[in-house]
Amino acid sequence: MRRAKILATLGPASNTNEIIEQMMGAGLNAVRINMSHGTQEEHAATIKKVKQAAKKLDRPVAILVDLSGPKIRTGHLQDAKPVTLEAGAEFVITSRDIQGSVKEVSTNYKEIPKLVKKDDKILLDDGAIELKVTKVTKTDVTTTVVNGGTLSERKGINLPNTKLPIPSLTEKDRKDLDWAMTQDVDYIALSFVRQGSDCREVRDIIKKLNTRKWGRPLLVAKIEKAEAMENLDDIIANTDGVMVARGDLGVETSPELVPVYQKRIIERAVMNDKFVITATQMLQSMIESPRPTRAEASDVANAVWDGTDAVMLSAETAAGEYPVESVATMKRIIDTAETVQTTKLKRPFKFTEAPTGRTSQALCKAAAYCAREIKTEKVAVFTESGLMARRLSSVRSGLSTFALTNTDEVRNQLALIWGVEPLCHEAGTTTEAMLKDGEKTLIKAKTVEKGETIVMMAGRLSGLGLSSSVIVWTIGENVPRR
Repeated sequence: MRRAKILATLGPASNTNEIIEQMMGAGLNAVRINMSHGTQEEHAATIKKVKQAAKKLDRPVAILVDLSGPKIRTGHLQDAKPVTLEAGAEFVITSRDIQGSVKEVSTNYKEIPKLVKKDDKILLDDGAIELKVTKVTKTDVTTTVVNGGTLSERKGINLPNTKLPIPSLTEKDRKDLDWAMTQDVDYIALSFVRQGSDCREVRDIIKKLNTRKWGRPLLVAKIEKAEAMENLDDIIANTDGVMVARGDLGVETSPELVPVYQKRIIERAVMNDKFVITATQMLQSMIESPRPTRAEASDVANAVWDGTDAVMLSAETAAGEYPVESVATMKRIIDTAETVQTTKLKRPFKFTEAPTGRTSQALCKAAAYCAREIKTEKVAVFTESGLMARRLSSVRSGLSTFALTNTDEVRNQLALIWGVEPLCHEAGTTTEAMLKDGEKTLIKAKTVEKGETIVMMAGRLSGLGLSSSVIVWTIGENVPRR
């Protein structure tokens, strides 16, 4: 059973029924809908295709909607043709409404002249082009090209170490969030998070608009700014999970800090029972090549060993030539990385952490310890909202966790969580019926065999007498041992 999951961005290269089904067959667990591109109508059609494919293949697939955030971008260019900026040339970024050229370009953020000063650094296209400010007027920022390159339309503009006086949730994001909450999606990703209050606002909106009977769409805080690293614990405390958004994080800080930050973010998230996604350029060369570089394979493996819940594909599957091959390659890398059994690379139990006071944490530790004592690697958890399955996952005990839930929404959501295989299960009316029915579900899914002893656990389940329990259960005997 593969523990780390695969999240892939859908786009022009992958939003057909055929490709989506092939990607699922290759190992896809979740899809990302990028609201920075396309219309709500186009994305709604894509989401419908994902759900149709998941139903056809009878597989749980999580859907993540990634809000655009206050991304500063360049404007249009004459005839939409890219221009080449040469090192040493003068180049102007302006708030004026113009058609761009090799000499100047407009921007969607008209306040840039108020934020920068002489000698400041400006980066274009994820840092591919570097500019140095030489003069600032009310409308224009005149720069000298330090590192040149080809500039296309609507490329990102980064102002490293500059605090932008704009909210993480833009008006466009609010409209997209309202729309996303009508699409029965599983995760909402918030871009350019800087502090915990950014997350609290969006979580409140999600709770207000939520229509699910059990659980709700979970919030993912994208860590991509220096301010976010300064407030990391505050952000983690106020979100459901985080994304290591290495593209903008590397531009906003520096490339050499990204691996350090990645390990810190993953560790802090897991230790606080939050899921974590590692993203950006994981198999970048596969946009144009059927095989990754050795460095990319090592990058994915190291993220797995760090303890990430999921690794993400961006342009590789959204616009690349090999979307299915990219998913299959990532699966092979994960499978191989997870065969490493040295003590150094195995995640420890959280027994050495300070007590949290939470019953759920005590229950998860008890289940993990119980599994080790009876020499099983399998635990089945009955969960209505998915919370207990996520908490058990965060222990990183190495157990194969089978989450038994009675809703497709929770089943799909848990498809993104480390070490969890979600299964649909009809909830029984009594504790005994639930345990026996759970056994039947596990046998049908071919995850257990008759005579095998596993751990079964549950948190609070409405309408049943089973609450905060860890049970040793031998398949076929129907006799629980608490």
